[in-house]
Amino acid sequence: MVSLNARSGPSSFRSSQRLTITVAYSTLDALIERSNREGRSLSNLAAYLLESSLDRRGAEATSATPQPTTH
Repeated sequence: MVSLNARSGPSSFRSSQRLTITVAYSTLDALIERSNREGRSLSNLAAYLLESSLDRRGAEATSATPQPTTH
């Protein structure tokens, strides 16, 4: 079950929201190592990876959609 903790009105959906997830220890360890290597917070790296993954999947879905043909 997913729920958004909206504070007030539609504009709150445009702001950052908090998310809690459970990952394998090896995944957490790899994320911590990468965040340290890149000099960014674990939270920032996780958000970046999630957003970029969704952006790529959206682009793949768009490119996989058949385009209308005109003759």
